[in-house]
Amino acid sequence: MNQNFTHAGLLRRLASLCYEILLLGAVLLGASALFTPLMVWSGQAHWMNVLMQLFMALVMFVYFGYCWVRGGQTLAMKPWRLKLSLPDGRPLDWQHAAMRFVVAMVLFIGVPALAYLAWQPLFDTPKTAMKVALLWCWLPLLWPLMDNDKQFLHDRLAGTRIQLLPPRVRPR
Repeated sequence: MNQNFTHAGLLRRLASLCYEILLLGAVLLGASALFTPLMVWSGQAHWMNVLMQLFMALVMFVYFGYCWVRGGQTLAMKPWRLKLSLPDGRPLDWQHAAMRFVVAMVLFIGVPALAYLAWQPLFDTPKTAMKVALLWCWLPLLWPLMDNDKQFLHDRLAGTRIQLLPPRVRPR
């Protein structure tokens, strides 16, 4: 384990996540603009919707994976001085980036979707079941409150960690 590791605070990481959502929205908007002519051409076929969702997942993985492997930082992590690395301080390779991406997708999309499917018959409306299922999205985000190393659940499961970089000294 890297002895020079500095924990990044939860508020800093959540602020970076909010910024990341804005940037990712722009990336996905651009990717959907490329895919939309195919959707129109196919007449909104169901298989084309599935293909578009897979394409969007691929775009997200390429964005995150490239940033994590190249320098350990996405565009949103840079202003908050956050860096993603392995526990010993080494940078991620594509295998670790894929593992972190898949674990995060399962926690933020897969678990709430399964919860929705399981709880939908128990609630009066699908909307109520959706609200309850989306509560599962908070588990990975609130995990640092219980974790000894203050890491997100997807970082704990994927074997990665987010560290706080020291402030840059600017020459006068």
